[in-house]
Amino acid sequence: MIIDLSRGFYGIKAVLQPIVFSIGASKEESEKLKEKFMEELKSVYSTEELLEPIVVTSEYEARLLPFNIDRKVDAIILWAHGRRYIYRRLSWLKVPVIIWDERGYCHAASWDIRGFLKHWGVRVITPIGPEEHKRVVKVISAVNAFKASKLIVFGRIPAPNVASQWCLEEIERKLGLVTENISVDYLLEKAERIDAERLEKTLAEWRDLFINFNREALEGVAKLYLAIKDILEERKANAFTINCLEDLFSKKFIPPCIALAKFIDEGIVAGCEADINVALSMMILSFISRSPVLMGNIYLFRPWPGPGFPPSETKIKDIEESLKTNVVRLTHDVIPLTMGVKSKWALEDYHNMGKGATAYVPLKTNSDVTLLRISPDLSEMIAIKGKILKVEDTIHCRFSAWIKVRNVREIADNAYTFHHAMVYGDYTRELKLFSELTGIELKVL
Repeated sequence: MIIDLSRGFYGIKAVLQPIVFSIGASKEESEKLKEKFMEELKSVYSTEELLEPIVVTSEYEARLLPFNIDRKVDAIILWAHGRRYIYRRLSWLKVPVIIWDERGYCHAASWDIRGFLKHWGVRVITPIGPEEHKRVVKVISAVNAFKASKLIVFGRIPAPNVASQWCLEEIERKLGLVTENISVDYLLEKAERIDAERLEKTLAEWRDLFINFNREALEGVAKLYLAIKDILEERKANAFTINCLEDLFSKKFIPPCIALAKFIDEGIVAGCEADINVALSMMILSFISRSPVLMGNIYLFRPWPGPGFPPSETKIKDIEESLKTNVVRLTHDVIPLTMGVKSKWALEDYHNMGKGATAYVPLKTNSDVTLLRISPDLSEMIAIKGKILKVEDTIHCRFSAWIKVRNVREIADNAYTFHHAMVYGDYTRELKLFSELTGIELKVL
């Protein structure tokens, strides 16, 4: 796996080792096999790192395979060619094997290979079609990307919403991810020391991102953005979450929402409220899809201009309606421009308070989405499939997306908490593979 941490999910590439077994083949025949194999693979895996194919021509060469495979290889691409019993030597490589058959369309012969290699303890995947091949390697590289990643948690933990894993060592033990806690005080000190020229350059770059740019409203946010960027570079981190409501706001009222949205647009996972587990869920979705992911609160009641929420009588009525219609509302204040349907944000205040800054851009409607949350003990994930029906600027929180789901009651009965990650598209098949590779159980609602 190749990962450029500064580019987040944009910097992830799978490293793939094509292998074909052709016992007794001559050197000339081997070269022809390599060329044919590479020709078929390169268009499908054009965004990944394809190594030169290995042609195994003898039982002795098969025995040496574990010593000839680069340690950065994420997966073996095995051409379903030649006699199959020798394939057992792949069991010593300890990496997933993806079968390549009929120009990427695995079928009957591939099932035989899969059954045989699984008996030898090999993780075998048999995609059907080029698009499925592309999606599979993204998932495999995502699992390895976790092992090279670092999540920064800014501010006091545990945070107010407590259904997360607060033992940072446990996160590393189960996912391979290093997590570091950094104080908000340190972040604010860095923000105050941002060079004036650098600040002005950043604000000038932001000017074209808003239909109603306001330098005064954005100066503090830009300083925070640059301070976070510096810390991510110092600590070689590619994801973060911040305890904004309880810790940051008690020291300086700077809603970080726009800064977080900017980072997501740049490929960096950025979560709110020091909710570690929703940040982990965002990383999972972002890495397997290699696309931007936002977080939001799942509510069963209507938006309210704020500050505050609707009265209890209104909430109860709305909850009953949600259970009947199977529609939930996902809402929050961080909206990446790359997930919007317009090219510029509208600059607004924070929660109808007449101060602070948030930014609004409409999300896509009539779009399939996948919501995800990993359990506090990191043993299980809940994925929710849905379709966005409508989106509005609801002030508190800034966006609301009404999402049609299969069964609201199941969500109410099973959700670990209300914060969930959301990505465009149905990624439940990819999450199933991620579950198999990591041992984290998956429940789809």
